[in-house]
Amino acid sequence: MDDLEFYEQCIQRYAESQRLDLAGAAAFLQDKLQNEPDVLNQLISVRKQMLTPEDHNLVHIVGNNFPTLIGDEHSALTSILVEIFKASRIYHQVKSFEGYNPSQPIFQAHPELFDKLRKKSNGNPDLELIRLDAVGYKPIPNLPKHKTCKYKDSFLHIDSYLNSMVPSYFIQKYGTEKLYIRVDPYTVSKKAPPLSLEEEFIQPPNPYWIERLIIHPDQHEGSELFLPQYTVDDIQEDEWKRKQWWEYQISGIRKLQIVATMKNEGNRKHFSMSLEELSEESINDGMLIGRMIHLDAMDSYDTEFDQVRLNHLDLAINIYTEDSIEKRMNSTLTKGKRITDATYRTHLIRADDIMFSDLLVIAQIFFQSKTMIKEWIDSQFQFGSVGAETDNKEA
Repeated sequence: MDDLEFYEQCIQRYAESQRLDLAGAAAFLQDKLQNEPDVLNQLISVRKQMLTPEDHNLVHIVGNNFPTLIGDEHSALTSILVEIFKASRIYHQVKSFEGYNPSQPIFQAHPELFDKLRKKSNGNPDLELIRLDAVGYKPIPNLPKHKTCKYKDSFLHIDSYLNSMVPSYFIQKYGTEKLYIRVDPYTVSKKAPPLSLEEEFIQPPNPYWIERLIIHPDQHEGSELFLPQYTVDDIQEDEWKRKQWWEYQISGIRKLQIVATMKNEGNRKHFSMSLEELSEESINDGMLIGRMIHLDAMDSYDTEFDQVRLNHLDLAINIYTEDSIEKRMNSTLTKGKRITDATYRTHLIRADDIMFSDLLVIAQIFFQSKTMIKEWIDSQFQFGSVGAETDNKEA
């Protein structure tokens, strides 16, 4: 085995050993410096040969985590830190998308939870979702990153892509009986993580849309929005453009695509709708992220919007890698045709028997772009006569 192969295998082995954030990876390497100095010094020696000016600047970005080292040794170990952090993030993110099975840590710790998976209509277990009431998840209002739930003597973690304000909204309105959630199968601990104090406030939209849900059978309606690539000069003295610039340049958000269809199924009409927001937030990790909402309803044709009750609404994460990235960016849901499959996919939460109007709230919470969602709601969900009358009274 040559030095480079040894280096790459060590980085990957460390990354896979446990889920490591940046601070965790730094502590991990500090421990290796104390207990396995020969191995770590060999890694530092290999990495020193590949240092770039950008590597030397990393300490100014991630901090001085190794004060006992100086010069090239310090830059090399800081570069190793960042590589382990990135490799760990990618590996454990993909792993968290696995279908549930009894060998995973949460089911090894608590085998009875495997019997609490959502049951599909055919009676088979849904290997992506578990009953929310079984794990006792109680989100804290206005803390979107509160992912932890206490189950017996363990702490379990809700999938990192799920804003906790989504289940909070459903629980407050419908209770927990018909809710199913994605719990990370590989994260179970005896110690509670620190509580994030980040706050967020969602202003729900006015729930009026077209007066009646009319899409003719075997037809579809679609729309697509995208964020423009504004320059710094473009956004001067324009708050809306500044928000769009931030979402595109900093958050990496690109498009929002929507399609709604109505199909005949025997004597019944089946309405379905899919929305996907595409983001390049993880493109440096080789991943295009798709946040998807899907919903359906039976016999809702020509029904007033605020009277339509859904069979279900679910949220999912799609991850596209390699060739799938370009294929997905060059395709669109709006045509009502099949698009490229995600490389990895998992559902985050499912709510059965809720109202169609709940979509307006959930879309604002789940999707990252606030500007595209507002534009979509303002253009698609036009106020009918009821909304106009309300506005006139308030004026």
